Amino acid sequence: MTSQKQAGQNAPVNQSPHATASNPTKGRLILLAIIAIGALPLLAALYFRYVSPPEVKATVGQPLEPVVLPFELLRRSDGNQLEHRQVSGKWLVIFAAPGGCDARCQHTLYLTRQARTAQGRNMERIDRLWLITDTTPPAATLLAAHPDLVLVHATDAKLMDLLGGSNSRHINLVDRRGLVVFRYPDNPDPTAFIRELGKLVKL
Repeated sequence: MTSQKQAGQNAPVNQSPHATASNPTKGRLILLAIIAIGALPLLAALYFRYVSPPEVKATVGQPLEPVVLPFELLRRSDGNQLEHRQVSGKWLVIFAAPGGCDARCQHTLYLTRQARTAQGRNMERIDRLWLITDTTPPAATLLAAHPDLVLVHATDAKLMDLLGGSNSRHINLVDRRGLVVFRYPDNPDPTAFIRELGKLVKL
């Protein structure tokens, strides 16, 4: 009798078939939860970048109704047309001023250069265009200080109207699609302008 009781105590306990079946299911659920948690940040980043990009509120720039920049009305200093493909995929900072470029003009060119340089590795996403509004050639010393500056001329007054008027000294910002989207005064607050440009070029 005693030996039978001991044998019964030493015998393996049979697990419930429900408990055995639930263990693999629980393991799969835990694995799926881990994968989902890891993928959520990537999915959120893709959503906000391509489906619903966050709205950037301008602090110093004037948001414009997006309009296509007519590249066919732009000519380089050598007389050749500035084609969109030459600057495609980049943001364009366009400043219009006479070739004589007084102290105020030089300050604006310096500001746009500093704003581009301040973007670090993202500076390659930006091109600076000086739209010369008269026939005066810029000084060689000035151009030497801005080696990345692209010189262009307008072949039609319509282009100047689009950029704020023939006598304006605004800074116009063109996005990567070739749309004029923001306008700034020629002397914006440097820190705010640099910060805002940095946010925009990352979109």
